[in-house]
Amino acid sequence: MNSDNPLEPVYQAFSVASDCFKIATRMMGIRRKAFTRRARLIDADPEVAKKALRDAKRQAADLAVLALFATFERFVIEHLQTANQLLAAGYPHEYSTRLAEKFQSEVEYWRFVEVLNLFKGEVDSDLIGEVKQVKQYRDWIAHQNPNRSAVKRIAPATAFEVLTRAINQIRLTHTPPTLQQPVDTDTIAALV
Repeated sequence: MNSDNPLEPVYQAFSVASDCFKIATRMMGIRRKAFTRRARLIDADPEVAKKALRDAKRQAADLAVLALFATFERFVIEHLQTANQLLAAGYPHEYSTRLAEKFQSEVEYWRFVEVLNLFKGEVDSDLIGEVKQVKQYRDWIAHQNPNRSAVKRIAPATAFEVLTRAINQIRLTHTPPTLQQPVDTDTIAALV
């Protein structure tokens, strides 16, 4: 795994939780009192315990997708807020500076699908479509509106893989100069 991937800690936590569910399921079969003392499910009917573990595992997977997307969303917004350096160095200077400030403060409140659309042309459009599917599932998890039908379920591993590919493409094609690198105003002026 890539150590600079902001999704890694979330996915790693989900992986650990998944392992814990596997261990708990195995322990239910063993039923050794020394290992399971004070565990609520041990004294429960085996079928009730199995169902509780299945439900908890599914809930953990859904929460992992929710957390993965929230982390991805934060990455994208912060990336765009940082990208305003290029805009702030533009021409005319005062207008560009005000526009950059407005962009930085308000991008936080835009509909995230609109934010994703900013990357079209630089990030593979099919990948943006996959990210939007993860977002739909994340929205369904977060709101679970009973008047709307459930969307296609997405596994945490799939969400991690799709969102990681999107982060990598955004970084590859859309990374502004770092704060240590001065923005070349002559190059920007030539482009304007």
